[in-house]
Amino acid sequence: MIQFFRKIRFNLMEKNKTGKYLKYAFGEIVLVVIGILIALQINNWNELNKERASEKIILNEIRDNLKFDLKDFESNIANLQNKAISSKSMLKTLESNSDYNDSIGYFFFYLKTYPHFSNKSNGYNLLQSKGLDIIQNDSIRKSITDLYEDRYQYLKTYEKERIDYNNSLENKVSPYYGTRTLPKDKMPNELIIKGSVKTLLEFGFFRNIKNYDLLKKDFELHGIIKDIETWATILGATHNSVKNDVLELIKQIDTELEIN
Repeated sequence: MIQFFRKIRFNLMEKNKTGKYLKYAFGEIVLVVIGILIALQINNWNELNKERASEKIILNEIRDNLKFDLKDFESNIANLQNKAISSKSMLKTLESNSDYNDSIGYFFFYLKTYPHFSNKSNGYNLLQSKGLDIIQNDSIRKSITDLYEDRYQYLKTYEKERIDYNNSLENKVSPYYGTRTLPKDKMPNELIIKGSVKTLLEFGFFRNIKNYDLLKKDFELHGIIKDIETWATILGATHNSVKNDVLELIKQIDTELEIN
């Protein structure tokens, strides 16, 4: 093809047809430019397709990670609800000067449990490596970064503070820990058997209380139990709020993937 155009150009120059040659040269330049533009357009189109394919992979990965996180939320929320219930019930029992029974041991041992939120972030790490701009939808991109950089980090920080607080109380609570595993049929009905609770039961986590009469007079510990009830309620509400954010983001991603 190039040889063909060169031959035409040579014939025109040889016949001294300068005007026609210039027109032809101009046309040839236009054709070359159009060819380059078409090639660039095809290249851009291919790159765009690659980006959209990568975006879809990332969104699917993030959605799968979020569904995993939901299971962790459900377990932690049940744990915190039980912790709040146990703290309140324990105080009521102590204040009423009730005699000991094994169901009280379940309430007492829940004071030493704490949630541990552990999320999967493979999809978000992949997004960061590819660049946040690969997500076309501004609303979804903002929701993703808000969740991972703000909401998750706040939850983990607050959770760590509560764990540190729990650990600092261990020497005040441990003198009352018994060694006899409590029978499962003595677990109070108001406690939720869900997620990690099943694991605690299987491992015989719940034990009897020793020095119960002394515990009833330990008013410093009574105040601590009230604090535990308060923060367990607050942290449970925070877990539930972040869980709702996760559900909303999953819904956004599902809609985006259906559109594309």
